[in-house]
Amino acid sequence: MKRLMCARIHVIFAALIIACAVTMASDTAVGDERQAGSDAPQAGKAQSETQSVPAGQKPDKPATNAIALSPSVVMTRGSAGQSVTQTLTISNSTSMPFAFEMIAQDIVVRNGKREFVRAGELPHSIAGTAVFSKPTVLVQPGTSASVDVTVTLVPDTDIRAMVAIFSGTDKLKTDRTSVGMTASLGCLITFTASNDFQLTSAGVVVHPQTETQPLKVSVELANAGTEPVIPEGVVALLSDAGKMVGKASFPAQRLLPGERLEFAAEYGAQLRPGRYRAVTSFQFEDKTLSKTAEFTVE
Repeated sequence: MKRLMCARIHVIFAALIIACAVTMASDTAVGDERQAGSDAPQAGKAQSETQSVPAGQKPDKPATNAIALSPSVVMTRGSAGQSVTQTLTISNSTSMPFAFEMIAQDIVVRNGKREFVRAGELPHSIAGTAVFSKPTVLVQPGTSASVDVTVTLVPDTDIRAMVAIFSGTDKLKTDRTSVGMTASLGCLITFTASNDFQLTSAGVVVHPQTETQPLKVSVELANAGTEPVIPEGVVALLSDAGKMVGKASFPAQRLLPGERLEFAAEYGAQLRPGRYRAVTSFQFEDKTLSKTAEFTVE
């Protein structure tokens, strides 16, 4: 979106391990998501990145030997004490049934990295308020099943994300000697409760181009505010005379409060020898963060 291991292999934010088939919807691949801003839904409704498949029906275009969860990400905005209800739909295009237990976990950031914590273990736990319409679900081959989850933004909480997990109860084996494992998928739910959006940057790093590798520009961003953000960034490459000779986009990534991530953009064309400037610009909410670095192409 991954840090969940306990005799079972969990790859959260929509990942499935089943035999040799893997289906993923990573939280880092959110280039077409909209940040929960002024147009985001209020608590009581939820903005999701994909449409759900009605329970009991086959997916429109099922992937071969895969299980998929829709939506994989839900972004909400509201005030303390408000609740949101979201329908989660899991689709099974494999040849075998799968059983799941519904669980919720809070996501917190420690030392710049995400950690998953069981519901109710933290003060003001949001996952601890999660109520599922079904505690368990069985998905037959070629069908889908839906579960509603209702969560409440707890007053005085600084938690801004949780995951609703379809935790597999079937132990799978690819052959007689392999280790048993389960298939689990999770939907990330984020919460925005204020307008405290802040980003900081550690500076711009330019990795020179080679005959086999393109020019790469990287920036480490940190979320210094209290709300989740999804920065959208570009880098402009300027000649020594100030003329723009190229540009590239940074793949969007979500940053939870306190989280740090590297944003990297590659410029595929070869630059001529000379001095250049890389000017990066990240947009988030109604703010902009810009940084500049000079570099030389030999």
